[in-house]
Amino acid sequence: MIKQLSLRARVMWAIVMLVTVISTLFVGVIWEIKVRLEAVAFGHMVSDQLTLIMNSPNGPEQFDDSLLIGWNLYYGDGLDGLPEQFASLPEGSHHSVRVDERYFQVEVRAADRDLVVLSQDITEWEYQEHWLLQLLAMGTLLVLMVAIFAGYRASLAVLSPLQALTEKLSSIRPDQRGVRVASGPYGSEVSRIARAFDQYLERLDRFVEREKYFAVAASHELRTPLSVVMGAVEVLESQAATQSPSFDRALQRISRACYDMLGFIEVSLLLSREDARPVQSSQQTQLGHVISRLVEDHDAQLKAHNIELQQQINNDLLLDQSESIVQVVLSNLLRNAIEHTQNGLIIIRLQGNCLSIKDTGEGIAADQLDRVFERSFSTKQQGTGMGLDLVKRLCERFNWKISLSSQVGQGTRVEIDFGAQADEFSKV
Repeated sequence: MIKQLSLRARVMWAIVMLVTVISTLFVGVIWEIKVRLEAVAFGHMVSDQLTLIMNSPNGPEQFDDSLLIGWNLYYGDGLDGLPEQFASLPEGSHHSVRVDERYFQVEVRAADRDLVVLSQDITEWEYQEHWLLQLLAMGTLLVLMVAIFAGYRASLAVLSPLQALTEKLSSIRPDQRGVRVASGPYGSEVSRIARAFDQYLERLDRFVEREKYFAVAASHELRTPLSVVMGAVEVLESQAATQSPSFDRALQRISRACYDMLGFIEVSLLLSREDARPVQSSQQTQLGHVISRLVEDHDAQLKAHNIELQQQINNDLLLDQSESIVQVVLSNLLRNAIEHTQNGLIIIRLQGNCLSIKDTGEGIAADQLDRVFERSFSTKQQGTGMGLDLVKRLCERFNWKISLSSQVGQGTRVEIDFGAQADEFSKV
C-alpha cells in the first residue's frame, strides 16, 4: 500500500511514524517507571508496617487502625469482614486492588496457621494516576498533530525542487528542440537529476536531427532516380506499339512499382514529421479505384495461392488523403490476407465509410492477437513485422478506426472506418 503513495505522502508518513513511535516509547517508559516506583513504594510501606505489627509484643491486637485513615487490618475474627477481592489473593504484596470504586495496596501474610491482611486505601493516588494517563494520551495526540503538520511542511520544502523540475519537464512539447532544464533553483541533489535530463535531451536532439536529415536526404536521393526511371518508362511506352504485349505489361509493372515507391517515400516523410496534423491531398482519392488496381496488381499472387477474391463495392467513397497513402494501407492488408490464405477466399467489402477485408486463411492465435500491430512482431518466421505497424500508424494519423478479429483455422477480418473521428486504435 505504501508503494502506491505519492512521494509527498511517503515523506509525511515517515515523519509521522517516526514521531509517533518515539513519543509512544517515551510515554510507555515513563508510565512503566511510575508504575514500578509506585508499586515498590506502597508495597514496602504496607509490608514494613505489617512487619512492625506482627513483631510487636501484643501482635495484631495492639494495632488500632482507627488511628490511620485509610488503613485496615484483618485478622482472627476480623477476617469475616474481609472483602472477596482480598480473600482470593495469595501471600505477598498486591498493588491497586479494586474494590467497588476504591483502590488498595494489600499485603497478605500467614501467621499461626491463619492470615493477616493489611490494606491501605490509595484511591486518591490512583485517580491522580488516571489523570496523568489522560494527560499523556492528550500529549501524544498533540505531538502527533504537530508531526503531521511538520511532515506536511517538510514535504513541501523537500519536494518543491523536484516538483519544479517535473513541471518544467511536463511543459516540454514533443516538437520542441534545444530545451534544457538544468537552470533553476533545484538544489544540489535535484540539479544532478536535471543535468542528467539535459544530457539525455541533448542526445535525443542529435538523434532526431539525424533521423530528420536521413528522411529528407533519402527521399531526395530516391526521387531523382525514380524520376529518371519513370521518364525512361514513358519513352518506352511511347514505342510500345512496336513491341509485344508482354513487353507492354512489363512496362506497366515497372511504372506501377515506381509509383508505389514514390507513395512509400511520401508516407515515410509524413510519419517522420513530428506534428500530428493530417496531411490532405489537393485531389480526392477514389477508394474503389484503388481497390480495383490493387486486386489487379496482386492477380499473380492470388492465382499462386489458389485464392478466389470477391469485391463488394457498394459505393465510391472519396478520401481527402493522397492515393499513395491509401494504397500503402490497403496493399499491406491485402498482401497479409494473401500470404496467410491457401486455397481459400478473400472478400473485400466497401459499404458506407467502412472497408473490410476478410479471408478464410490460417487465422491468428489468441495469445498473438494483441501483438499483431506491434513493431517488429510477425506471425511468420521470415516476417519483419513492419506492415501492420505502418498501417496502424497511418490510421492513427488520419483518425481512421481500425479493428481486427481472428480465429485459428477460420480466418481473419480487418475493418477500417474511414469516417471515425476518434483518436483511439482498437482490436476486437
